[in-house]
Amino acid sequence: MENIFSQFHGADLERLTDCIAAVRKNGLSIDQYTHAGINDNSGNVWIWNENWVGCVYCSIGFDIQWSWSCGDCGEEYDFDTYQEMDNFVSAQNDLTDCSGCEKCHEVEVAA
Repeated sequence: MENIFSQFHGADLERLTDCIAAVRKNGLSIDQYTHAGINDNSGNVWIWNENWVGCVYCSIGFDIQWSWSCGDCGEEYDFDTYQEMDNFVSAQNDLTDCSGCEKCHEVEVAA
């Protein structure tokens, strides 16, 4: 098992704890299927679980956001709350019959 402190330290550790607090605030579970990391490009600290609609991340400015990525086209959508993200994903599933998002649905219609 990897030592969590080998990846997270200093401000990154603080941002990880902010993500954990956001997860707990939304009643989500952290278990053996939960993953955490640091985005090499943005520096964002993130937590994701396969049972959640999307992931939570904390920016280098300590802003908490929720993110969902379309499994078909990879388009990323950010939200201020988990509930906003959950509502959006439900609407996408209704719109596209559980296949993609509004962005790739527009491409299919245009093609």
